[in-house]
Amino acid sequence: MKKGREKITIILCLLLAVLCSSSALVTRHVKSSMLQLAEQAIAMDIRDDIPDSEAEKIKPILQSIVTRWETYEPIISTYSRHDEAERVTSAVQKLRPLWDTRQFTELHMTLHELSDALEHLQKTESPSIANIL
Repeated sequence: MKKGREKITIILCLLLAVLCSSSALVTRHVKSSMLQLAEQAIAMDIRDDIPDSEAEKIKPILQSIVTRWETYEPIISTYSRHDEAERVTSAVQKLRPLWDTRQFTELHMTLHELSDALEHLQKTESPSIANIL
């Protein structure tokens, strides 16, 4: 009977380690892909007086960011702290309206806010003593 409990305990510990590792890997993947897109948009010369042709180049990047977050947000919100995922969601939800109303200075600041939120999300999900305790 004791050996059966030990086996179950070992299996549960291994399962927990796999789940924690996979959540950290998913968070890292989402963060790096979305951060790359955000930095690409930030690198463009975003200001309120840019021509429409330049503004149109930003739109597909913003759509990619929104689509990627809509895909992964339900997964990340199951194991991440609610307030961390909410910071990213809030920043992502601001992108389309800011682009539609041509508030590019505010869009630029929101992209920086998104970058910070993604960095902080990964930091809170990375395995460390503080996060485990």
